[in-house]
Amino acid sequence: MKNIIITGANGFLGAHLVDFLVEKKTYNIHALVKPHKELKNLNHYLRTKQSSKKDQSDNEKILIETIRDNLSIHICDIKNRTRLSELIQTLQPFLIFHFAAQSRVIPSWNDPFETIETNVIGTLNIFEPLKKHEIKSRVIVACSSAEYGTTTSEIKRPLREEDPLQAIHPYGISKIATELLARQYYINFGIETVILRFFNQTGPRKKHDACSDFVRKIAQIELGLAEPILEVGNLNPFRDITGIKDSIQAIWLAALKGKPGETYNICSGKKIQIREILNEALKFSSMNIKVKENTPKKLRKTDEDVIWGDNTKIKKELGWNITQSLNEILSSMFEYWMDYYKKKKN
Repeated sequence: MKNIIITGANGFLGAHLVDFLVEKKTYNIHALVKPHKELKNLNHYLRTKQSSKKDQSDNEKILIETIRDNLSIHICDIKNRTRLSELIQTLQPFLIFHFAAQSRVIPSWNDPFETIETNVIGTLNIFEPLKKHEIKSRVIVACSSAEYGTTTSEIKRPLREEDPLQAIHPYGISKIATELLARQYYINFGIETVILRFFNQTGPRKKHDACSDFVRKIAQIELGLAEPILEVGNLNPFRDITGIKDSIQAIWLAALKGKPGETYNICSGKKIQIREILNEALKFSSMNIKVKENTPKKLRKTDEDVIWGDNTKIKKELGWNITQSLNEILSSMFEYWMDYYKKKKN
């Protein structure tokens, strides 16, 4: 069977992609995960459940056994150039899904060095061995709507792939660099790359976004694990929300049919105010929950008023369509977190 590498496989997108591909049973999936991280999103594949981060060896060459014959989990930091090159040379993958990243805005301000080293140098570490050893792999690169930055306030319509990139934080800037690097490796060295600009993606297991923050806390409140108080940030911005089921379909279509060197927006094509998302999430609760807006720890240094994407290109070229409504997405998340916290409670 052909080999597929997924970097950032313990992250939200990566772990759901692992689930999707493992079930196909036609590929050997090699999931790359960062050292010293609990494999919470891949724990259901482990023969022996992890009890702590110490379960992992300091040796990055460790290979974790799984219960699935077509899945291998490799400990490998994306910044470890030597280890990554060894894996790519050994596996000769026909597909690489490069999803490893420092993907949060606030940490990118707090430690921009880590963000740039992980996202930019980590991307170089993927492409250089492909170039050096002339390995014929197609690379699907995860990028971000954060690249558009201030363009969102200047253009009064959904953002298109050809619109200017004017990121306003280190994370967004790192993703612009990631995208440009990927594109130049295609132009200069013929390495097939397809770039995906993800807008807000959410669903079960997601953390650190508005949908997840709301639903998780409401689940805790429903189960008596937290006071009926919900601290939130700025509820006025508008965002474009896509559910993980649709996102995975977009990723796979891009891998099979995406045009090399091209960029595709992964988005719903609809904008919704964060306040409305909260109101929808609150409908799942039987409690009278007090909402505290503009909590300082929840606020960003800068925040785009509107992030709204145009998905015409991927729909037209690859035949992708949105199938999940916001209510369906939030419902699946609420069910997941209710089940999760019930088990924790017991």
